[in-house]
Amino acid sequence: MGRYLIIRMVGIVPQLLLISLLAFTIMKAAPGDPVAALVGGSSEFMSEADHQRVAHNLGLDRPLIVQYGMWLNKVVQGDLGRSLKDGREIRGMLFEGLAATLILVGCAWGVLTPMAVSAGYWAGSRRHSWVDYILSTCALVSFATPAFWLGLILILIFSVELDLFPSAGQTSMGDASFGDQMQHLVLPLLTIVLTQVGPYIRLVRGSIQDILLSDFLRAAWARGLTSRTVVWRYLLPNALTPFITWIGYSFPLLVGGTFIVEWVFGWPGMGRMFLQAAIGRNYPVLMATVLITGLLVIAGNLFADLLVAWLNPKLRRGYGH
Repeated sequence: MGRYLIIRMVGIVPQLLLISLLAFTIMKAAPGDPVAALVGGSSEFMSEADHQRVAHNLGLDRPLIVQYGMWLNKVVQGDLGRSLKDGREIRGMLFEGLAATLILVGCAWGVLTPMAVSAGYWAGSRRHSWVDYILSTCALVSFATPAFWLGLILILIFSVELDLFPSAGQTSMGDASFGDQMQHLVLPLLTIVLTQVGPYIRLVRGSIQDILLSDFLRAAWARGLTSRTVVWRYLLPNALTPFITWIGYSFPLLVGGTFIVEWVFGWPGMGRMFLQAAIGRNYPVLMATVLITGLLVIAGNLFADLLVAWLNPKLRRGYGH
């Protein structure tokens, strides 16, 4: 297991390099002028001499490979640079945005997991019943519902019409209490859960139905074991193995799903920071958010692979103990 972990950890570096190089190339090829974005988005607000001077000071007039090398050299030294918009240190901005995103993703995971397991179990253990049809339909609707559309609907109902929850931000101005933060968390969390829970429910449902038809479970029933023993010792441990591994693999999807939700609700996380940087051609912030997001995605996949290796003895033996 240790050798497997070392092999996967070594592979993280080239993956991050490839992600950063592709992001840097695509970003530079995109239309727009970061220098002009500093003065309102149009180069007519500054002279050509001023434009060239600012571009030179920022290193934007150098060849692409040189710009990438300069950026990579600073990153290796732990310097992510400063925002082109306000000069803030990007490391501090990322710490704040990452904390907000992890709160949202962590709470979503905490709600998704018990909801998917319970709903999937009830649907799978009552195949072709009205419970199965209702839960399967809800899962399909969840899978097909766009997050931005549901978010706007929830804002319209619970913020505009009923005035029950705030519509944007993580805290109210002048109020950073725990209760206020929970109120701001409700709508974005509800949006993520309702639009992401569908695939999880269907996965658990399918696993439950497969295990119920297996020979070893029939043998457990034939031995006269109680229903509680069969469910907790034989059914759920085997049925939830694919679900547990998928939790790690779906982490990138969950992180990506929060980007639009953060933008709709003004949640100060990585997704909102990324979209603001993309619109404003704020290249240093954009590259930093891509790098950290890529690291989160790789970490999620690594966690899932380690979990699969732990659950699968054959894979462990393939890489050594």
